[in-house]
Amino acid sequence: MADIEVPVVIVGGSLVGLSAAMLLGQHGVRSLAVEYHRGTAIHPRAAHATQRTMEIFRAVGLEERIRKRSAEQFVQNGGVVAVATLVGGVTRQFIADLNAGIRDVSPCERVFLSQSALEPLLSERALELGASLRFATEVIGAEEGANGVTAELRARDTGETSRVHAQYLIAADGAHSRIRQRLGIPMQGHPTFSKSITIYLRADLRPLLREQSWAVVYVDNAQCVDSSASKSPSTGPSWWSIPRAMRCTR
Repeated sequence: MADIEVPVVIVGGSLVGLSAAMLLGQHGVRSLAVEYHRGTAIHPRAAHATQRTMEIFRAVGLEERIRKRSAEQFVQNGGVVAVATLVGGVTRQFIADLNAGIRDVSPCERVFLSQSALEPLLSERALELGASLRFATEVIGAEEGANGVTAELRARDTGETSRVHAQYLIAADGAHSRIRQRLGIPMQGHPTFSKSITIYLRADLRPLLREQSWAVVYVDNAQCVDSSASKSPSTGPSWWSIPRAMRCTR
């Protein structure tokens, strides 16, 4: 069993864990982020970076990379609307322009960017700033001692184990955090808002969109009784993500 010494160990290597590793690196603090999955996100998931988030990314030298990647995926400054069908026109407009009214308060603007596109950029920048990342690795134990925290790791592919000694441990392993459960920290609030599936498809919908500046479209009609959201990029055949609520009887 190999031993590793690092100032901070981060359990979880998704948005929060990668951001923590990157920001620690910006301040000269080495960290090791450990992620159970074999790589960064493979599904789009969340797709909105707020103005404050972009200010933080700007401070770590990541803003331009994110804006460039966003432009490849989404209509810039696009709106959020509801329609009955893509050819039927807007039935409700939630946001006309993502950055309307905020451009004079910061040098940064909001962007749409899917999680699967953002995480590789966070990972790349975290490594540039001195962080270490371990994917396909699970934390099977963590104990606090007089001189810090000791976490036991296991590589999923080989079964090899190792120990990490750190001054601090950050639990960034999601809503079902095993670290939080081990510490007996309960969740507060509504546990489940909805159950849904996401349909991910590639299609050229430009003839239907007619140059509309929409970034997120909610579709609601008799055949689609539960609202669905579609995300559209700027040009050409594009990937669409359609979350669909599921009605469960049990």
